[in-house]
Amino acid sequence: MGDLRKLDQESRDDLLKKQLSIEKLKIIEKFGLESTPNLSWVSRRENSHEQMIFKHSYLVKNDILRILFRINKLCFAKVNYFSKNIEKFEPQIYDYENGFIETELWNAEFLKHLGSGKLIDLRYLQSITDIEIFRELCFYLESLEEVL
Repeated sequence: MGDLRKLDQESRDDLLKKQLSIEKLKIIEKFGLESTPNLSWVSRRENSHEQMIFKHSYLVKNDILRILFRINKLCFAKVNYFSKNIEKFEPQIYDYENGFIETELWNAEFLKHLGSGKLIDLRYLQSITDIEIFRELCFYLESLEEVL
């Protein structure tokens, strides 16, 4: 990969993208990520500082859930819980004409808890910084499964 570091932006992006699945390419496109000479993927948004999201090796080695949770800055406890329980959730996105609709995991902005129908905003998960509060959320969701 040493040769990639010397390439121009477009050539480097093209070569790195050839190593990725279609879903991972969709994530790169959705979030407007670009590669850097040190083989990181960064967000360069107008009026903000460049933000390193992950190394290319992380993108190659990890599944869509871990990548999505990294982009959303979610901690390992959340990654671990949802990895083990993902079959209990349905990825959703909000559409202004149709409301909440099912989508593919790479495109998710919300996770619908199938046992209760409750929607969990990935931004809300990001706001939980106390592990005990996150555990309470997990116990709450699991208690709803038992009732239904």
